[in-house]
Amino acid sequence: MEGVRMSPRRIGPALASIAALMIACGGAPSAGTGSSAAPSASTPPSAPAQTATAQTATAQPSAAPSAAPQSAYLDDRSSPEQLIRSYYDAIARHQYLRAYGYWETSSTLPTYDAFAKGFADTSTAQVELGTVGGGAGAGQLYWSVPAAVFSTTGAGTQSFVGCYTLHLARPEIQTAPPFRGIAIQVGQLSAVATPAAARAGLTSACGTATATPLPWGAPGTGIDATRYIDDRSAGEEEIRSYYNAVNRKEYSRAYSYWEPGAPGLSAFGTFADGYANTKSVTLATKPGTSDAGAGQLYYSVPAVITASNVDGSTTIFAGCYKLHLGSPNAQATPPFQPLGIQSAKVTQAASGANANDLLNTACQ
Repeated sequence: MEGVRMSPRRIGPALASIAALMIACGGAPSAGTGSSAAPSASTPPSAPAQTATAQTATAQPSAAPSAAPQSAYLDDRSSPEQLIRSYYDAIARHQYLRAYGYWETSSTLPTYDAFAKGFADTSTAQVELGTVGGGAGAGQLYWSVPAAVFSTTGAGTQSFVGCYTLHLARPEIQTAPPFRGIAIQVGQLSAVATPAAARAGLTSACGTATATPLPWGAPGTGIDATRYIDDRSAGEEEIRSYYNAVNRKEYSRAYSYWEPGAPGLSAFGTFADGYANTKSVTLATKPGTSDAGAGQLYYSVPAVITASNVDGSTTIFAGCYKLHLGSPNAQATPPFQPLGIQSAKVTQAASGANANDLLNTACQ
């Protein structure tokens, strides 16, 4: 989090009111602003790599994912709106390490312990968003997101309104791990008397910063290069994100969907070279199965992959992806480890094979 700003004039001394403000401002007990060092292609490597079997399968999701219920776990950085919703989803679930991970690292970011303690008295949290604006420059993207926040603590209900600034170094210039997704850079919120006042304040919360919308990702459910999908909410969503990154040639992002230390995970250079002949991919998939136990969650996601290659050929693959998530409520030490691919068993399909049959048997 690059400089969370808390206005002493409107909110009171940050340290004195940290418990109340943590719900709105993400927990920076500092009034500094700071400027973030944007991630770049020169960021030193330190991420997972892909298995040899998965690397052979150069394609994935084209089928739309199944609709998720409103109560579903949300860990989505596909857009600034979804990141802020994911942030408050984490807070509402008391998954403070995950919430902390949505902030950009900086010298003004408090320790995780200080951040988490600020929520000790918070029982519920909800957010409503206004019109998002944005700007771009020097390979960097920025968004201003108006937010009305409603929380319940031991002292009762509280309402806030304010503005979050989000940042992303363009994914195509992040050519080496670790990949840095959209993150909160600055947050400034003020307490207001009623929920109605918070909602009314959305139109002016970010000043004129929302006057210029910044289009990000084409509408629709496909994974082609015109869209941007960075969603780890469940197994199917992550596999779609993985192959969306492949379609966009964002191999550092694709690499980041693998769990650190996954067996057989290759070095990043080898991973990226595996897609040298891949022009584009499509994928048919479905939610698959999930299994929980001992604080762990596992997904098995079937996939049928069609790769259009640079040499004009087309190759079809079928297989099963295994994904893992340690319970977000049990993770207690930064950095937060999101859902990640553990392994993949993907093989080339025989000529003339039926795609539906392949999908139905991929994880058997």
